[in-house]
Amino acid sequence: MAVVRATLCVLVCLASAWQSPCAEPAAGERIRLPAARDVKIDGGFWGPRLKIYQEKAIPHSWQYVAGEIRALQKAAGQPVQGDLNGTWGEANLYKFMETVAHSLGTHPDPVLQKRMDEIISLIGAAQRPDGYAHAYIVNSGKPPWDPAFLDGSHDGYVLGHMIEAAIEYHASTGKRSFLDIATRAADQAYEHFLGKNGQPGFCGHAELEMALVELYRVVPEPRYLELARAFIEWRGRNKVKPAGPTPRAYFQDGQPLREQRTLEGHAVRAVFFATGATDVAIETGDADYRLAANRFWDSTTLRRMTITGSIGPRKEHEAFGEDYELPNNGYYESCAACGLADFAQRMFMLERQAESADVLERTLYNAILHGISLDGVSSYYGNPLSDRDNPRYNSWVCCPPNLSRTLFQVGRYAYAYSDSAVYVNLYIAGSASLPLKAGEVKLNVATEYPWDGRVSVKIETDAARPIALNLRRPAWCPAAKLTINGQLVEPMPLTERGYICIQRQWKSGDTVELLMEMPVQRIEAHPNIHDCAGKVALQRGPIICGIESLDNDGRTDLELGADPAFQVAVERDLLGGVTVIRGKAANGNPFMAIPFYAMANRAKSAQEVWIKQAGITPGSEWWTGQLYRPLKLDRK
Repeated sequence: MAVVRATLCVLVCLASAWQSPCAEPAAGERIRLPAARDVKIDGGFWGPRLKIYQEKAIPHSWQYVAGEIRALQKAAGQPVQGDLNGTWGEANLYKFMETVAHSLGTHPDPVLQKRMDEIISLIGAAQRPDGYAHAYIVNSGKPPWDPAFLDGSHDGYVLGHMIEAAIEYHASTGKRSFLDIATRAADQAYEHFLGKNGQPGFCGHAELEMALVELYRVVPEPRYLELARAFIEWRGRNKVKPAGPTPRAYFQDGQPLREQRTLEGHAVRAVFFATGATDVAIETGDADYRLAANRFWDSTTLRRMTITGSIGPRKEHEAFGEDYELPNNGYYESCAACGLADFAQRMFMLERQAESADVLERTLYNAILHGISLDGVSSYYGNPLSDRDNPRYNSWVCCPPNLSRTLFQVGRYAYAYSDSAVYVNLYIAGSASLPLKAGEVKLNVATEYPWDGRVSVKIETDAARPIALNLRRPAWCPAAKLTINGQLVEPMPLTERGYICIQRQWKSGDTVELLMEMPVQRIEAHPNIHDCAGKVALQRGPIICGIESLDNDGRTDLELGADPAFQVAVERDLLGGVTVIRGKAANGNPFMAIPFYAMANRAKSAQEVWIKQAGITPGSEWWTGQLYRPLKLDRK
């Protein structure tokens, strides 16, 4: 999504040398992400939500992983009663354990930690002597990494989620037992595929690739990076025996990496695969992988992503479609949105472009939040932009624990750092402690974002040397002002990467304030998206709003005129507290739009994101590098 850069006229130029120009990062200066425990979220938009997930989503989830725990008990030699899990179900347990690990990092809970330790002991007892650990396979007597069924098996998918849960549990508690189990399992996978008698192949559901790179970052054994790269290199080279007639593109096995121009097939598998390839590019600097990551990114975000940040419109194979195939009633699985958030974060780590964080923000505040109910206990598998009478439910195929583990990472999505720079990618009320080479930097952020565009960042430590503070200038923002310690700054130090960069030797108490204009914008879609022709979506800040019939006399089929007379109102008693958009339709009737994420949380209703707009003239001019853009009815 192209970054909107407006020319700003601010009032005064600081005469004092308050900063030096921001230099490009030094070669080899890595981007790192904070641990969950290093980011505190306090109040604002996210504080109450995380509290709901801690108090409601986590207790509610235990019942849905009971079968997986029984399977571990049986694999550990204990007598059990009741149904066990299936080939992929164990991944849900590990996604949920990762959710708990993130929660423990910010809200320690001895009772919850004890329960986690008991499950980790079961995993260790169920692990085979060679390190293999998948309770379903152990209990069923099936061969690990069965070459006749790698397509349909989920050995690598389950192991990948185990590794990620173990990494986060170690980061949050300091305990190594789970991480040791995960490394032994990863070592077994390496031996099976790349050892002396290794058998080339890969799991049909990509996930292990990115997990292995994450493990390499914590336990820097080159074999983990080597195995991740092998899984990627083997795709498209006839290394896996087809287990059925499903097209090879479904498994990202249609072409070798260097020949792939777009992400194809099952949207969740595809975006996980792209994230793994990007992770390898970050760690190795391989130009081919970097080029592939950028091809996948451009094809997805410039041609195959909804205004809400969803991907994967086809019900058949839960797949990506062709370019601009983005029907409003499409499939759009929640797990695919979670995967896109991680892909966006990795693309930021690779390229350091604000554009990547823009997509992350769009997906997080709209597609991902829409996937989970406001009370934290039910979810959506699919997230269409046009829907009717579709109640939320608890489908623990894969999405609920993926949503919770993703949302608990909001603090890690918000910040990043290198040896000499801090990046603030999401504006969230709270604080962060970031261990730079020059010493720990503590930030305190005060904001009501995304409802309000004012963000105050206070430095709470003295820096030993100059540090570059990078504040993302969101693509949606048409104009902004910047102050440092109360003084207006001109010109705004906006870099080509889309960041407001302030390089200075910071002192405790220094305060940067960013005031972003947050108007209601009508957004039009690329003319090749046929379902959106003659329509607009309403956006304010990062929030996409839509029409729900409950608020509009049972109707959603309104049309906007040239001037809808938009008014913004805070409704603290509606849907957990939201900002709504009111206006007048072309026929003079009033209407109200609410955030997309809050839709379908009341009685049965119809919902529409794209609204008819009178006066739109179809045209294909000036769309280079854009999929969506603010509407101008008189655009020439």
